Amino acid sequence: MGASLQFWRDLWSRIFANAGRTVVLLAFIAIPQAVFGQGQSRCEIRSAYVEPADGVYELNATLDLDLPEGARAAIREGAPLKLQLEIVVRRQRSYWFDYTVATLEQNYELVYHALSERYLVRNLNSGKQVSYATLGAALDELRVISKLPILDQALVEPSRRHEISLRASIDVRTMPDALRFVLFWVDDWRRRSEWYTWSPQL
Repeated sequence: MGASLQFWRDLWSRIFANAGRTVVLLAFIAIPQAVFGQGQSRCEIRSAYVEPADGVYELNATLDLDLPEGARAAIREGAPLKLQLEIVVRRQRSYWFDYTVATLEQNYELVYHALSERYLVRNLNSGKQVSYATLGAALDELRVISKLPILDQALVEPSRRHEISLRASIDVRTMPDALRFVLFWVDDWRRRSEWYTWSPQL
């Protein structure tokens, strides 16, 4: 009888001990979710146009990127911010589906280097990078897309109508890779804009 009672005591002790750890883990998980939900956040295409230059069409665009304080704090702690631009150029056809002339992705990364205390913005396609003293200045760099080559002029048929669609996605990786493997249900901070579509005179 005594052995049986001791068994149940040990069992309940283990259950409560594990429950305590579970509460701590759940609280740890809830913190980034709550913090990242604070404040306004936006990822939108405000304006976009193309212009010819040296045999190609270059994209110029302005993005509306507004990060909540939780995402900004994560960046200041070293979490990278990724910006991806998706660009699709289509030629309209009267009696068939529109023809896709070109599709491309442009990727950027913003990361804080604690050693130099600088924010580095890198074009992951070309390798070009620029550093900034403040997070605000680095985000301003990402908000303005200037003279980005997207289309060879030889691919354009002047007599046809074309459409260009642009979409932006931002992603702040809030968890180290090892912890993300364990807490696979914890989301990073992500936003994606609606498609911005216009018909330029090419």
